Amino acid sequence: MKKQKQQGKKKKQQNQQNRQKRTELLEQQKQLEQQSKKEQQEQLEQQKRIEQEKQLEQQNQIDKQKQLEQQRQTGQQNQLEQQIRLEQVRKQRQLEQQKQLEKLKRKRQQKEQRQKRDWKAYIYNCPYLIAISLTSIAVMFASDEIGISAIARDAQTFVCKSYAKMPGERDALATISNGLMQDDNRNTSDINNMSDAEEGEENRNTEEAQTENTLSGGDAADSECGNPDAAAEPENAGKRKEESNDLQSEDGQQDEYDIPENGVESEVVPKGITNFVFYEPTPTDSRYYEDAGKVALTTEYPYAKENISYFDDAAFLGDSRTLGISDYAGLDAADFYCDSGMTIFKILEEEVTYQKTGSKVLMPEVLQNKKYGKIYIMLGMNELGYGNTEMYLEQYRQVLIQIREWQPEAIIYIMANLHVSEEKNNMETEFNNMNINSKNAASAELANGTDVFYLDVNPVFTDEEGYLNAELTFDGVHLYAKHYDAWREFLLEHAVEPVAKKQP
Repeated sequence: MKKQKQQGKKKKQQNQQNRQKRTELLEQQKQLEQQSKKEQQEQLEQQKRIEQEKQLEQQNQIDKQKQLEQQRQTGQQNQLEQQIRLEQVRKQRQLEQQKQLEKLKRKRQQKEQRQKRDWKAYIYNCPYLIAISLTSIAVMFASDEIGISAIARDAQTFVCKSYAKMPGERDALATISNGLMQDDNRNTSDINNMSDAEEGEENRNTEEAQTENTLSGGDAADSECGNPDAAAEPENAGKRKEESNDLQSEDGQQDEYDIPENGVESEVVPKGITNFVFYEPTPTDSRYYEDAGKVALTTEYPYAKENISYFDDAAFLGDSRTLGISDYAGLDAADFYCDSGMTIFKILEEEVTYQKTGSKVLMPEVLQNKKYGKIYIMLGMNELGYGNTEMYLEQYRQVLIQIREWQPEAIIYIMANLHVSEEKNNMETEFNNMNINSKNAASAELANGTDVFYLDVNPVFTDEEGYLNAELTFDGVHLYAKHYDAWREFLLEHAVEPVAKKQP
């Protein structure tokens, strides 16, 4: 019995052990199953992540393609807008050119009408001229040395004075009168006994006939009036004849401020000469300009070195470069009337900013109400892209004539436009030094060396090849602020003192 009990116990123990082993195996299997499930889940999650990343990449690619397409579309739109703007600018330029051409046509028509009126006046006064000639010839053959010759001279001077005021008659009558007086001198030994009053009247008539020439046609006017010395002189716009000191009007008539008041004569002063360096011009395809074949030099003159007070009664007219002088040259006492984009065609037509107050003003009102001793003008950079040099020169001439009418005692300085850098010169089509030289040479022709002077500051800032030194500019056109001191010193070293009139 005991053995059976022991065997029963052993069986129970074995059964328990077997059960434990089974339970352990079951747990291990469960753990393995759980691990496999986890692994499967992790694999599924990784696959999902991979798929999501692929989808994101695909979406990014799609977005990039959309952005590229949008950029292309915007680029095309910008190109179209630029083309539209260019067309608008071209149309505006064409309109401006047409307006300028119309102005020139009107001026030419006015000149033709004036010439017609002058010819009518010649024809109307022809009998008087013939009468004067016949009486003078008769006097030459029939007069004695004292009585009849003196009466003939008095009659001639009276007729000349009566009709010299008519348009176009002063040249012809003065020339005929001078010729008749010379012939009379050959046959009259007592001509030196003429009264001082008669001599003064005749001298004034001959001087008026000789001094009638314009800014552009001074040499031609002298040659037409029969002045052989003027025809023999070289063509130099900066060199003026001794008889003509001041800026004159378009129809050749000398302005009132050229005639001494109350017989008071001005001091004899040196006359400056504006020289040019000539070279073989380069052909260009531009419709806006051509190579002038010459470079204008600063007017030769015995300039004085002045201090900063010289600019107390000065006015500066110009564009963005003049604005730089206003801001950085330290000329606080001077008046600056300038704007970016200002041109010679707008300076007397549109409003200009007065830099001391920032307000807009009209130059005709300013120049008629305020008196200046010096006027500096620098315009021409914004004219490079439209209009040719002839139009620029004609407009500049008209502006100077108008300013001289309003400011008869002012010294006018025509400042040359500053060159551009080599990079800027090679980048643009019209904004280059060849075009700038053409505009500068044209404006230099208006300097007469007495009260209108041409100043070229380019040698201070350009290199050996004539380009604006790249180290001095930030955009190839304008100077750094610190370099405007050199410009101020250049102006101080090229000062012209006003001429004081002699006391009677």
